Amino acid sequence: MNDTYTATGILIDGRTVTLNRDIPIPKGKVRVVVKSLEKVSKRPVRDVLSDIHKKQNARGHTPPVREQVDTYLQTERNSWD
Repeated sequence: MNDTYTATGILIDGRTVTLNRDIPIPKGKVRVVVKSLEKVSKRPVRDVLSDIHKKQNARGHTPPVREQVDTYLQTERNSWD
């Protein structure tokens, strides 16, 4: 009996994998080795943030000024009492 099987699957969340085929073994403990088949971008954080800021600017996003943030935080803190 072969005790090693290879299958492709989809990672549903951090704990659930759906395989593309049945594995002919009974229920029980198994060892799973996961290797991503997706290309993972390894761009520098600075480049990713730059792209995010460009997209925000393109859609007209303007970040709040310091006074707006300070007012928001003070209002939030005052509501705690």
